[in-house]
Amino acid sequence: MDRKEKKEKRSFIGSIINLANGKFKDDEIDTLYDLAKNCSDYNGKSKTYKSSFDSWCSDGKYTRDEETTYTFRSDDRGVRIEEHYQYHDDDGQSGSSNIEHDTARGILNLLSKIFGK
Repeated sequence: MDRKEKKEKRSFIGSIINLANGKFKDDEIDTLYDLAKNCSDYNGKSKTYKSSFDSWCSDGKYTRDEETTYTFRSDDRGVRIEEHYQYHDDDGQSGSSNIEHDTARGILNLLSKIFGK
C-alpha cells in the first residue's frame, strides 16, 4: 500500500475509530478499514467465554466460575468493544467489571478472539 492510499484509509478509519496516534502495519490498516466500512454488520455481535477452576485461600479450596462477554458496538460514539467480566465462587463470593475498548489498538487486539480475524 502506498503512502497516499494509507493516508486516505487512516483518515476514513479515524472518523469512526479512535486511532490514538498509533502506528499500524498495512494489514492492520486494511483490517480496520474493512471494520469501519462494515461496522453495521458487526454491531451487537458478541462472544462469551466461560471457564471454571479450583484454587486455594485461607479458608480452603474453592471453585470459581468465570464468564467474559465481548460485544461489538457501533453508534454515534464510534466503534468499540465492550468487555463484561463476572465471577462466582462456590463459597458465595462474586464480582464483575466492565471495560470499554475504544482505541484501534485495543480493538485489533480483541478482533481475533471475537471474530477470528
